[in-house]
Amino acid sequence: MNKWWLIWTILIIGCEEAFEYEPFSGDELLVVEALITNERKPQEVHLSKTYTNLNGDVPRVTDALVAIYDGDTTIILTHDPERPGTYMTDSMQGLFGKVYTLYILHEGREYYAQATSAFGSPLDQIVIQEREDGLFQFIYQETYEPSMTEVIVSWEETDSLDQPVQERRRAFYYTLNSFDITSVFAPEKDLLIFPEGAQVFRRQYSLTQNHQDFIRSFLSEVDWRGGVFDVNAGNVLTNLTDGAVGYFSVSMVRTDTTEVTK
Repeated sequence: MNKWWLIWTILIIGCEEAFEYEPFSGDELLVVEALITNERKPQEVHLSKTYTNLNGDVPRVTDALVAIYDGDTTIILTHDPERPGTYMTDSMQGLFGKVYTLYILHEGREYYAQATSAFGSPLDQIVIQEREDGLFQFIYQETYEPSMTEVIVSWEETDSLDQPVQERRRAFYYTLNSFDITSVFAPEKDLLIFPEGAQVFRRQYSLTQNHQDFIRSFLSEVDWRGGVFDVNAGNVLTNLTDGAVGYFSVSMVRTDTTEVTK
């Protein structure tokens, strides 16, 4: 069956429902954000706890033991007191083909996750389009292999007192190897628009199939909600053992910087 015929058939009979936030009411869980890249630098793991108040402060975890095993060496991470909940390695580089194990000990409980990386695809030529109003717009082009692309744009403006002000915009784009109807009819996102002279920095992360599944489940709960084809709210996938949520991943990263000129 042609997928577009299916989409328009569903569109005719579909309806839009308001999404109401339901406060978290389950047991307190450890929240893990951990990403190793092939960039030689201190790698970071961020730990916090789930909480019930949507506008409350994030409860950071500052007293955990965190380690990463690369198959040869166990690396103990150090907590950064300047950024509560952030644990850092010394300078290290994630390698393609290696399996990494994350270990966390907190309040007498152990948590584990394993991850490896996909190779990914090279960065394609950036596409920046000049608009009729004289500004410029970043145009995302899907990559050959699944990826997550972070785009940061910065430029300098002057305020009402003629003082220089640094402006900065950030956006994420995804190429996933599956068809998601909720993504096709998701609410529109703001365009990434900037003036001449801006600096555009791209970071393209490779994605394994499991990492894609996590991102897809996360986007279904956040970016893709509020559209015509919302699915029922559910739990975001994780590769961590019971009692923890979030994701531990390894990515090959490719970067470039472009100065916007006519």
